[in-house]
Amino acid sequence: MIGKVTRGTDAGRLLYYLYGPGKANEHTDPHLVAGFGDPGELEPELRPGGSRDLRRLTALLTQPLVALARPGYAKPVWHCSVRAAPGDRLLSDEEWGQVAAGIMGRTGLAPEPDWLAVRWVAVRHAADHIHIVATLARQDGARPAIWNDFYRVREA
Repeated sequence: MIGKVTRGTDAGRLLYYLYGPGKANEHTDPHLVAGFGDPGELEPELRPGGSRDLRRLTALLTQPLVALARPGYAKPVWHCSVRAAPGDRLLSDEEWGQVAAGIMGRTGLAPEPDWLAVRWVAVRHAADHIHIVATLARQDGARPAIWNDFYRVREA
């Protein structure tokens, strides 16, 4: 597995891109494989035209940012792309979900069974990779520790 972490400011725009066609229509069948809750319940609803309504999921992810007990981060959206290495076998949705949960636990952003951890989802829109989207605010109003998160992703 190869993981790359970036940070941003707008969870909604990131989800819009992940659920969209991609830059060259390379995104196929975008769907959730894991998250802070049941992926089936978190999955955005289909609109009549076939696109996804991302408003509810965006609101759920960003809600803890409002409750931060102290100032937050300049870039409160944590984005991790995880790709299977060339030659690796294709993983099922369940296996990708386990990879995502392992990364979230190893980074300390959402260790099991911390129900007050950050909110996050893992989107799969291609056979060989997933994207983890998290907001850097714990549900108890605290800031999560993100020190060394880049290295922890690699370890996971």
